[in-house]
Amino acid sequence: MPIRKKCPEPPPEGAPAWMVTYGDMMTLLLTFFVLIVSFSSTEVVKFRAAMDSVREGMGIWPENNSAIPNVYLRNLQDQATESEEVVEEIEEMQKDNSALEFIEVYNTPQGVRLILSDSLLFNSGSAELTEVFQNLLERIGAVVARRSFNLVRVEGHTDNVPINTPRFPSNWELSASRAVQVVKFLADNSDIPPQDLSGVGYGQYRPRSDNDTATGRARNRRVEIFLEFADPLISPEAARGYIINE
Repeated sequence: MPIRKKCPEPPPEGAPAWMVTYGDMMTLLLTFFVLIVSFSSTEVVKFRAAMDSVREGMGIWPENNSAIPNVYLRNLQDQATESEEVVEEIEEMQKDNSALEFIEVYNTPQGVRLILSDSLLFNSGSAELTEVFQNLLERIGAVVARRSFNLVRVEGHTDNVPINTPRFPSNWELSASRAVQVVKFLADNSDIPPQDLSGVGYGQYRPRSDNDTATGRARNRRVEIFLEFADPLISPEAARGYIINE
């Protein structure tokens, strides 16, 4: 007599348990990546501008590229040209004036950075501009005023030698007062718009050299002037931190 095989039991109804867990995981991953894309969308224009700038430099600039506004690229190119002109003009001035040899000038992605030695700027423990420094600032102001920088920020720095006078209880006050004196001089003696000027003091807390030597302390006693452009997609008023109500 033949032996009957037992029929296998039917699988349980519904999806397997592992499939439910897998589906939940895929949904969470999808949501996670959607959030990442949404957070980074504000940088798309800047990213495309940078990539197209690289393509142009490599000679593969497309003729009909509507991915980013042409005015944005023109502004970026104009800013780079102006920064280079300022650096070249100050370097040319240095050849005619020995005092200007102590100015360091750098071209940066944001604009131009000037570093001025303290020994030419102020007497020890004072925030009064020396006559040499005033002459330098007049020439620098004339160069800057011919350009379209949105922000001119002056930073005052000191070494770590303590100061305690009635006017300057600490290096904070001394560095801030020196920065403000430079700002006031540029506002009164150049055509730079006063609303583009600002000053800040960092005391001894942002050294560029070692304070353990006289040479290092001399390098730390300085004034830095940053000539910066705003983002071409931001209005000048917004870049300065205020909006004019019409």
